[in-house]
Amino acid sequence: MEFGWPVMLWAMLASPLLLWGYVRTQRLRSRAEAALADAHLLGHLWTRPSALRRHLPVGLYVTAVTLLTLAMARPIAAVPLPTNRAAFILAIDVSKSMIGEDVKPNRLKAAEEAALQVLALIPGSTKVGLIAFSDYAQVLVPPTTERQPLREAITGLKLQQATGVGSAIIEALRALPERKELLGDRLNISPQQPAIPIPPPTPGTSPTQLPPAAILMFSDGISNLGVDPAVATALAKDANVRIFGVGVGTTGGSVMQVEGQLVLVPFDATLLRQIAQMTGGRYFDVSNADELRRVSRELGRAIGWERRRTEITSLLAAAAGVLILTGGAFSLAWFRRVP
Repeated sequence: MEFGWPVMLWAMLASPLLLWGYVRTQRLRSRAEAALADAHLLGHLWTRPSALRRHLPVGLYVTAVTLLTLAMARPIAAVPLPTNRAAFILAIDVSKSMIGEDVKPNRLKAAEEAALQVLALIPGSTKVGLIAFSDYAQVLVPPTTERQPLREAITGLKLQQATGVGSAIIEALRALPERKELLGDRLNISPQQPAIPIPPPTPGTSPTQLPPAAILMFSDGISNLGVDPAVATALAKDANVRIFGVGVGTTGGSVMQVEGQLVLVPFDATLLRQIAQMTGGRYFDVSNADELRRVSRELGRAIGWERRRTEITSLLAAAAGVLILTGGAFSLAWFRRVP
């Protein structure tokens, strides 16, 4: 423990002085009683309260004075405080297929609106990041409690070309708290690397001890570029990161007219379902508002405890106040006069 005003620690000498004064007063009272009445007759004149009743209120008062003088020195200590440890990533597909209009007004706009709903539902203390993925994945906003940068980035998304679901998962793992340190070089995966068995993580911090983390992935479900999604999903599972797949599209896809030609914009939720199942997450449709709210509340809060250095003057003063009130209540209950 440290003190912001250590010179005030001298004031703690008041406590032993008060105790000395109390003991001296009790002795003088005993002498006065002996001088006024015979010791054999004194017990018939009045009943002496028990030692507990006589000394407990004074003990509470002296302890309160000690706490108050200690508070004057402005103590600083590492105390456990509640904190929201949860963090998750919004990963939004910005591939060209997200132009499909089977979800109104189109797939990308529907994903943006759903992501904004998530931000409105979760507590402000939850860290949220944003990743846009197409030919490659890019962290637009690292996990933060600030909401305005996230809203601006979500509404400013632009369509690109292909879809790399696996690359989006890898970038999310790099951005989530403590996952990059846990996985290390295992995140350095080449897009051409085949789906081979992933070696176990190196000894160290257990994934279950890490802050809760998840990825909320909005996509039409078809991955055709980048890291193998199976390899990336295995890493997410090892890092205790759940993936929730949000399908943006309808069965059968969408037929659109592009440059005078009819083009089928497909939709396939198979990959998103598999990823969610492998990591302990869930899959649901972007139009399922109830499920979206349920998942947002689930991801938005995970209270833990962290030790932080903080000034505890107010805590000591509050404790002293409680002791004074308690001592006063005992005194009134035990020594009040009945008319």
